[in-house]
Formats: sequence, C-alpha cells, structure tokens
Amino acid sequence: MPAANIKFQYQFSLIARLRELAGTVTAGYINQKEFFIATLQNMSESLMDLKRETLREACGGFCAKLDQGQVTEAVVMGFKVQLDKILSSRDFSVISATIAGGKDLIKSRLSALQPLSIVEEEKKPRDRDQGADRLVTEAYRRLKFEALEQELALAVNKDQAINKLLTEARASVAEYCCLYRVPLREDDTLTPFSLSRIDAVVGACFRLMSRIRAGGQRA
Repeated sequence: MPAANIKFQYQFSLIARLRELAGTVTAGYINQKEFFIATLQNMSESLMDLKRETLREACGGFCAKLDQGQVTEAVVMGFKVQLDKILSSRDFSVISATIAGGKDLIKSRLSALQPLSIVEEEKKPRDRDQGADRLVTEAYRRLKFEALEQELALAVNKDQAINKLLTEARASVAEYCCLYRVPLREDDTLTPFSLSRIDAVVGACFRLMSRIRAGGQRA
C-alpha cells in the first residue's frame, strides 16, 4: 500500500477517535470516566501510528537527498524542524550531532529512531522528557482544566461533578484540537507541530484524570 494511503488511514483513525471523544457516550461504558479513558487511549494509539509514519516519511526524504548529494544547510534545518516536534529531547540532540557525521552513521541512527509519546511521558512518575512536560502543562492551561479541578474540589456530589467535569473537558478538547487543523478533508495533512500539540492535549487529559483520582488536588 502506498505510504500516502497508510498515512491517510492513520489520520482518518485519529479524526474518528476525536469525533468519538467529542460525541455522545456510547453504549457499553459504565460511566463518563470509563468512556473518557478508553477513548483517550485509542486516540493515543492512533497518534503514535501517525507519528511513526510521519517520522518514517521525514527520515526517508532526508536519506534520499543524502544519497543524491542534495543535503544543503536549508535541507538540514528543515529536517531538524520536523524532528524537533516528533523526537524526545535526548534523541533530537543525538540526531542533531549525528547529521554532521558520515552517511552510513546518519542512516543507522535514523533507522533506529522511535517517536516521542507525550502521553507515555506524562504517565511516568518522574524523569519525564522536559519538552513533553512543558507541552502538557501548556495544554492543561489552555484547556482551562485548573478551573475544572476547582469545581470538583468544591462539589458535594463528587460522582455527579466528575460526570459534568468530563463532559466539559471533552468539549474543550474537541475545540482545542481543531485549532491545530485536525483534517476534515481527505487532502488535509497534519503537520508534526499539530501532532505534538494534539499529543499534549491527550497527555493533559491523563493528567486531569490523575488529579481526579487524587480528589481534585494537584499531583
């Protein structure tokens, strides 16, 4: 199957998951919380599939230019911009240094790369990637999740308050993700920048869930 078709399938899956999250809680789920967590996990998986394909595409394009002797300073800078939104801080530093090396070393390092999962970094109790943590914190603020935490802390009926909180959180996620041009047409393409921001949104949702479990207190 052509790479473009594979990428489109991953994008279509991600869009479908987002629409599911923004829609009505479907039958088969016990409550809003179960639906929220399951849908977020599905979004995270779709995101990683799309990130892997985006990384493969970027590295393949760079290696092709490398073989053709067309790696100019502009090409290197453009490649770094793409990788900066997909890789961990550590991997980005390693690759940035490697690009100055020989062709075989560059190809070897690129073939071993895996994209950063901001969601998985958020789940770590410590030693998170600093860039990922910064993006999640920014998304958490823009989604206004702090206000939802405060509402929960003041609520008497916690179960009822959590259902209301998650309904509002899902609406915020849908609106926020559209700011990063989640494609609604077949010919739209998500950029590495948009992918990183959407990944951060999902990470922020997992952060919100961890604080809900803590009774609305900050982790």
